[in-house]
Parts: sequence; structure tokens; C-alpha cells
Amino acid sequence: MSDMRSFDFAELVYRQVESDELDYKSAMSWRTMTRQERGKIVRHLTAFANTRGGFLVIGVSENASGVPCDCTGVTEEQSGSFDPTPVGDFINSHIEPAIDYTIERPLVDGKRYVIFVVRPFKKLPHVCCRGVEGELQEGVFYIRTPEASSRAARRAHEMQELLRRCMRNEREELGRVLRGILYETGQGAQMQSDRSSDLVLDAERYFRKRKGRSGELPLFKFVIIPEKTPAVCQEDIPEIMQKSLFSCAKPEFLAREDVAAGKKSPGSWRFLAGNRALLWQFFDNGVFCFLKYPHSDELTLENLARFCAEAVAFAGGLGENFNWSTELLTLKIAVVPSRDMMIDGRYSIAAGKELSAEIERSAADLNSGRENHAARLLRRIGETLRLPDHQLDSFKESIRNFLERR
Repeated sequence: MSDMRSFDFAELVYRQVESDELDYKSAMSWRTMTRQERGKIVRHLTAFANTRGGFLVIGVSENASGVPCDCTGVTEEQSGSFDPTPVGDFINSHIEPAIDYTIERPLVDGKRYVIFVVRPFKKLPHVCCRGVEGELQEGVFYIRTPEASSRAARRAHEMQELLRRCMRNEREELGRVLRGILYETGQGAQMQSDRSSDLVLDAERYFRKRKGRSGELPLFKFVIIPEKTPAVCQEDIPEIMQKSLFSCAKPEFLAREDVAAGKKSPGSWRFLAGNRALLWQFFDNGVFCFLKYPHSDELTLENLARFCAEAVAFAGGLGENFNWSTELLTLKIAVVPSRDMMIDGRYSIAAGKELSAEIERSAADLNSGRENHAARLLRRIGETLRLPDHQLDSFKESIRNFLERR
């Protein structure tokens, strides 16, 4: 998140639902806020930083039903009042260590907003070192909950999660130091690229050899490749994958039982379905590969839309749960038919012609605009199929509806 790669601020402003990564406040000025009001802001920012990062949007208020949908924006005076120096001085005098955040002032549909972009802690969680009556309690670690509450971590498993993340951060820091030595010699990037390509090919050969249906059904591929080799502890992979899955009743991507059935192999975790033509493999350098032979009735635009939505959410979840927020992730999706075939009975793909799409985004960016990135993947596939413009434009709406319905 630290390099501010193309956040979709409009999507944040109009989302209308608070969550563990998003909170709204009505228009206000930092200069006229009370100490308690400033303390509340600090509590939210600290909770985001101690969880998985997030966004605090100022300029959106609730309607009579409590829905944050009144997008008024802020005045120029209110916007200017959030000067990083006095705001930072107040925050850092109450929280240790200092929170990693930026204050953005995007213009959305002609209205100005103030958005705090908060990154998850890198080494140690943040603790309140100076109280504010009614809002901040000294010595407390604040966390963000799925119910959009910023509260004290008071349960054993919540404190254990903070401790696990500290230990994971230490492992990743050591991995970054070792990778830095390689990259300083100019060898690291090429080594990562070459190894990633080899691993994906190895997974595909393994799959084809054991499920040998290349003459009957198209091969469906989805791959996640990190820009650099992140530190991955193999023992953490099954738990992290479970936490990263997008929950829905009938998944087009991975089901929880598919992840639970994974087996450890040298250098990776892998699952090859016994009764289905499906494989996933997660390698120790962060590369993830999903392969499947879908039946012809499964390969529809509707199913592809659902798959893209689930896969993008999963990639963002991996980045978040492995603390790869600033790492660039390449997401590749491809359909390789072994014979001439049709999608939706209308759009043809010639045998051997790969239908593919690819995007490169940071994990934080994926999480801040899932529907946009999923729609972008699907749109690129649709353009290859030469779909009409009105159908290409409808992808975002269909993906949004799926994400909301689950």
C-alpha cells in the first residue's frame, strides 16, 4: 500500500458498507474537533493498522436508516485542516510505534474527500501509550472487527493473532534481507521469473499426466505470481489459504474442502482431486497455480464472472494474510481448448488458441477494488471473444451483484 498504486477512491466513497477495512465519517475539520473526536479517529486508524490496514473516508454521512450513502464531500477549509504535521503529531503522541498511513484528498465526481490510507503493521503491533477519556485507553491494542467495530483486543485468540503476525513479519523481514542480496547483484528478478515459469509448467505437466483429458476438454488455468520471492512458511499455507477464500454457497474457484485436503510435498502444498479434474498447488516462493478441465456447460460467461470475482478476492486475501500488501502480484487466467468450442453457445474459440487475460496489481489495490479488477480480467477475455460493447460494460454490474449476494 505504501506506494499508492491506483486505489479506486470512487469505489471506496460509494461502497456504502462499513467493514473491517473501511469506515466513514461525515464532513469535519481537524481544527475544530474536540480531543475526544480526534481520539476516535486515532482509535480507528490504530485498529486498521493492527488488523489488515484500511481506509477512513471523511465526507460521507449516514441517512436516516444508518446507511453511509450521503456523499457530501468536504469543504476546502475542512480538507486543508488535515495537515499531515499536526495530525501526525497528535496520532504519534498517543500510539507507539508510529502508524504507517497517508492522507489523500481525492476529487470524486466534483466533490473533495479526505481519506486516511492505513497500512498494516510491519514489525510490532501498535499500542496506545496515552489515553483519551472515553476513546483511548493506555496500554490497549485496538483491532478492527468484521462488524466494523474498532475495539480493544480482549480475547485470547485476538492477542494470539497479533503475536502470530509479529512472528510472520520477522520471518518475512529475514527473507527480504536475503532477497536483497540477490537483487543487488541483478540476479534475483530473473531467477524469480524463471523459477515461477518452470513451476507453473511442472504443475501443468503433473496435472495432464494424471488427468490426461487434453483431447476432450479445455484446460482452464489461473496463476498468481508475486513480483519478488516473498518469505513463505510452508506450515502456514493451509491456514492462510482458508482465511483467504471468498465464502459463497457454490464456489466456482476453490471450496474449503479442496483446501483442507491439500498435502505437503517437497517445496509446495498440493491437492489433486480424486473424483474431479482439478488441481491446486502453492509453492514456497509464493507462486499459486490452479488447473481444471471444466465441462462444456461449466464454461459460460456467468461462471467466468464468478470465478474472476472469487479468484481476485483470494489473491488479495493471500497478500493481506501473508503481509504482502506492497508486493506486486501478477494474476493470469487462461482457457486453452483442445478442439473448437463455444462459450454460451455463441462465441467460438479455435482449437489450440489460448484465451487469456492478465493484470498486475498490489495486494492492497486488489482488496480496495475487487469488482473493478475482476471485471477488468473478464473484460479482457471478452474483448478477445469480440463481445459487443454493451456486454463488456455489463461485467462490472454482474460481478458486483455476485459479490453482494455470495
